[in-house]
Amino acid sequence: MYKSLIAAMAASLLVAGAAFARDAIDDGHLLVKPAKNNTFSTGEFIMGKAELYGYLGDLKESKKITGIVLRDADRATPEQKHLIVIAAQAQKLDAWVEEHGKLEPLADPLAPAPAAAPAAPAQ
Repeated sequence: MYKSLIAAMAASLLVAGAAFARDAIDDGHLLVKPAKNNTFSTGEFIMGKAELYGYLGDLKESKKITGIVLRDADRATPEQKHLIVIAAQAQKLDAWVEEHGKLEPLADPLAPAPAAAPAAPAQ
């Protein structure tokens, strides 16, 4: 009886651990928050730009995500916002920012300004 009780407790701990370790995905979007040193937190993970890029690719294939949502964007650096936009573009995903409970497209703050149209030649 003692062994079966231990086995049942171990199984329940595994189930609880699996539930805690799930991905932070909501409505097909990976939810990320800015962390220190241009890293990101999602679920229980903290990752840099390379890990985020790979993680997005994996989730696109396995969980069929369609986008990434930056939460707490007011705490994100321009570099972090840029990294999210670039990673989303590379993986062909949408990049969003959550503001006041609504999703808005995430603009790249480090994107180069469009070049001015050349002036018409003088006649």
